Amino acid sequence: MKRNLLRSLVLMIGLGSFSLAAAQDSTATQMTLSSPAFKDMEPLPLKYTQTGTRPSIVVSPGMNNAAVNPPIEWSNVPPGTNAFVLMLYDHVDTLMWAVVNIPGDVRSLPEAIPNGNQSSKLPAGAFHRSFRSNGWIGPAARLNPEGRWTYYWKLFPLDRKLNLPEDASREDILAAMEGHLTGNKAVMITPCCDGSK
Repeated sequence: MKRNLLRSLVLMIGLGSFSLAAAQDSTATQMTLSSPAFKDMEPLPLKYTQTGTRPSIVVSPGMNNAAVNPPIEWSNVPPGTNAFVLMLYDHVDTLMWAVVNIPGDVRSLPEAIPNGNQSSKLPAGAFHRSFRSNGWIGPAARLNPEGRWTYYWKLFPLDRKLNLPEDASREDILAAMEGHLTGNKAVMITPCCDGSK
């Protein structure tokens, strides 16, 4: 009787350890996306928006008022990942920014990557673009919380780089990624933006 009880206890401890290890393995493979400049679900600081540090001004088409992209970091990359695509778009799927063909060994993007694709701040072989230009344009700031738009950051891990031109659209990028994901995308959400830092 005591022997059976002891055997059951050992079995339960063993199964508990196995369940804990399995849970740890599953969380270890969940890729994460973050920024040292803001937190998930936190309003984007004004310096990264179309209005720069001046809230609620009207910007002319093609102008971004010296806005810069924020620093972005990620971790827990799935095995077999050889490239990444980072996309930022708004609630109506307007492409605000994409960085395509980030090498698989890169784990961050620096702040203030200049427009154009010749900058040493861009990872080797990568290009970036928005719906207006080859570079960061930034979300538009809104005067009050009710008027804020939501912006979605998504990082896609891929098994290879994409064969795309530098003026590729959001639809082109999404289509080229089909069948090449090595795991789940990482997501971050930011409302924008007045009243933030």
